[in-house]
Amino acid sequence: MRREVRVTQQFFDRLDDLLPQQRSPNGSPSATDFLLHEMPNIIETLATNFEMATTPSDLEPDVRVLIGSGMLVPLLAVYAAIVDDGGVEIFYLDIA
Repeated sequence: MRREVRVTQQFFDRLDDLLPQQRSPNGSPSATDFLLHEMPNIIETLATNFEMATTPSDLEPDVRVLIGSGMLVPLLAVYAAIVDDGGVEIFYLDIA
């Protein structure tokens, strides 16, 4: 089953806290780079394989975490939950 995936404002606020608006001179990614190059794969994974691709979180019983490596960042953790309509809501991000 393919789920609809939505991203909350809280996620975007967190992304802006973690990455700058512009790519750095040494090539570190910007928030826009992350959205263009990392998010399509994240969204596709959560839409098509939410339960198998994520692990339960210690935060709350309904929260699951997608942990992996990205093209631009070495490690990422995306926090998401299934909402009332059956869709997936991405609400938080950690990157390393």
